[in-house]
Amino acid sequence: MISLGNHSSLIDDDEPDFMGGLTDDQKERIGELLEQYLGAMESGVPPTVEQLTRSAPELREPLRVCVGGLESLHRMAGGESASSAIRDNQSDNNQLGDFVLHETIGRGGMGVVYRATQQSLNRTVAVKILPLASVLDPRQLTRFQHEAEAAAGLQHPNIVPVHAIGYERGVHFFAMRYINGQSLEQWIEQRRDSDTNDWQTAVRYAIQGAEGLQAAHEYGIIHRDIKPSNLLLDQRDNVWIADFGLARIQNDPSVTGPSDVVGTARYMSPEQARGESAIVDGRTDIYALAATLQEMLALNPNHAISVGRMPRDLETVISKAMSLRRDDRYETAMHFADDLRRVLAGEPTIARPPTLIDRLVRQAAKHRIAVIATVIVGSLTLAGLAVGTTMLAAEKRVSDALLIQSQQDRAITREAVDRLGMQIAELLADIPAADSVRHRLLTETLDYYQRIANAGTIASADDQQRLDLAVTYGKIGLFQSELGQPGNATHSLRESERLYAELAGNTPDDGELNLQWSISQNNLGLQLTESGEFETASMWFARAISIQKQLGNSIELARTLNNLGGMLADAGNPVESQRTYERALSLLGSESVALRSTLQSNLAGLLTSRDPVRAAALAKESLTLHLEKLQQDSSDPKLATQVLLTLNTLAEAQTATGEYHEASNSLRQAVAIGTQLHNRWPDHPSYRRDLALSLNQLGLSLSGAGELTAAREALHQAATHGRRLRETVSQTAEVENMLGGILNNLAFVAAKIGDRTVAQEVYADAIKHQQRAIALAPQNQKYQATLKTQEINLSKVGGES
Repeated sequence: MISLGNHSSLIDDDEPDFMGGLTDDQKERIGELLEQYLGAMESGVPPTVEQLTRSAPELREPLRVCVGGLESLHRMAGGESASSAIRDNQSDNNQLGDFVLHETIGRGGMGVVYRATQQSLNRTVAVKILPLASVLDPRQLTRFQHEAEAAAGLQHPNIVPVHAIGYERGVHFFAMRYINGQSLEQWIEQRRDSDTNDWQTAVRYAIQGAEGLQAAHEYGIIHRDIKPSNLLLDQRDNVWIADFGLARIQNDPSVTGPSDVVGTARYMSPEQARGESAIVDGRTDIYALAATLQEMLALNPNHAISVGRMPRDLETVISKAMSLRRDDRYETAMHFADDLRRVLAGEPTIARPPTLIDRLVRQAAKHRIAVIATVIVGSLTLAGLAVGTTMLAAEKRVSDALLIQSQQDRAITREAVDRLGMQIAELLADIPAADSVRHRLLTETLDYYQRIANAGTIASADDQQRLDLAVTYGKIGLFQSELGQPGNATHSLRESERLYAELAGNTPDDGELNLQWSISQNNLGLQLTESGEFETASMWFARAISIQKQLGNSIELARTLNNLGGMLADAGNPVESQRTYERALSLLGSESVALRSTLQSNLAGLLTSRDPVRAAALAKESLTLHLEKLQQDSSDPKLATQVLLTLNTLAEAQTATGEYHEASNSLRQAVAIGTQLHNRWPDHPSYRRDLALSLNQLGLSLSGAGELTAAREALHQAATHGRRLRETVSQTAEVENMLGGILNNLAFVAAKIGDRTVAQEVYADAIKHQQRAIALAPQNQKYQATLKTQEINLSKVGGES
């Protein structure tokens, strides 16, 4: 997100050791190489670091560190398909070991499948590639390998066999038999379009599927994602079970935790949908296969079966296989298959509902041996209760242990992804050429946290889970803000604050929790400030300040006061803004150099018109600090930007005291720095913005000194950069407001020169952009006031007043 204010907090992170000795050209080259690597990485076959740095061996080790982080992040957090860029006409990228990849024949959550040729045996196979960036879950690789190993160990005429497992140039894949045909999903679609069906054929397909599942279950492997798209039909009407990506070996629960919900929703058994993976067994697959059969018969998922002349027993068999209680289903897939065979043969089924004669016979037998039956039933009931209680207790112990392990795994995963995603993103922030890579990392990390939030059920969560969600929503909000999603960011930050409030209410003496709660309130206030909702933002800042005062945390209190001071300035309350900045400065000791410098610069910007002498003094003090740091590292674009902004503030104060010559010199220095930054990184929007603002101020200063021609040229350049920035960052209120202000100043100078026609046209253009800013941020009263000023200026130059 582009911020045009001067009050945002600055982060003063130390640069990593391996980057410290690089020149700005080398850093730029690192960014270009990272972009090249990421693009190749997503194609599935990335080059080595050595290959990338053949022409720049001095960058090999720095690049290796960055690449290592990117690979780790993608394997744990991911993004788009690793093989999305493989094309038939790219012979360099479609070779994986012994296999030549052709067209895509399938996609799923666990990878992309290609038709391929195995060169050594000259046979057609299907190759499944693990996407390096498809699912934000560190266990994805384990699942992928598990699928290959599980399928490779199964030999059955209804299970797609695996021929080979491989790893080539960073790509995990396995080759399996190529099934030349279609999926049952496609089969259903064809019959839906033709409005024809054949229940016997559907049942025969289900029988084959059940036989394949029986073989897998006998090996202790549960598929857990049986559905029409995972059942393939060859040209001989043979059914093949594919995609064991979510398979679980019953005695190895490490692949998924007890609360993991895996599979496809409408085919899930109740216990699977509840995330009770500790008790998922072969009866889950039976349920899913029955749901698939029902869809084949109804030709629509979750619809009642409406096939004419279908035996009543078939619906009863399906109902038994899909019983809500696991114990009411068929014990094995083979029992299910046997009952389906009985349906085809017209024989009585196990699942056949009792007839009236059946009930009468059973009633008579019950009365004849009533006493014995009562004793036996009572004994069996007690025995069943004892066995059931013992089994449930054992299952609960296993489930509890798995839950603890799952929570630990999620915590480790979150920490690892957060560390890789954020730290690498922050590192790349120092390399403007790597902006696109950084944007992708932020987007992918945001996606990871959104998945965590979507998986959480707040109503039934304990305090630790609520805390995890509070942290998660907070990070989501910050990512959304940086990615230019203000509405989403506000919603996420509100949810984070609400969760923190609930937790703090439960444990009011937890100082660390209350501090995090106050920070969430500060972040929400800052986001609302950017959206122009000053009154609501003020409320949240006040709440954060109250908590931080009670905690005695002067650093966080100063940061919140800094943000409040900026909000008050934007809201048109300079007196309170000044008091707030000064109060924040009084809290800081000598160790908080960076925050003090930021506050001084912000206060100076506020005082340029009210107390320009003091503003200039503050700006010079802040400028001295920034220049000292810049001399230590002249290639740091962040430090250069801070110097530029401080020079703008100093020049504004100098203009207010009538020191036009000094102000022009300060602004020319700022423009020189801004031009260098923009020329080096022309696609970096903030550098173009800073340059436009510096040129705008230079134009105003030159106008004040009476140099109208030079002023018009500077403002014209500022407007040009503003328009190009608008093309890059569309639908942004701040950019529209900035461009409207620049055009207003250009029109003012044109009018002073005497070109009233041009002035009218430019004022009208300024008003158009200002109206767009208001439409994007209607709560911002400052935008409204600016529009009124522009309209008055237009009326004056048009002779209407």
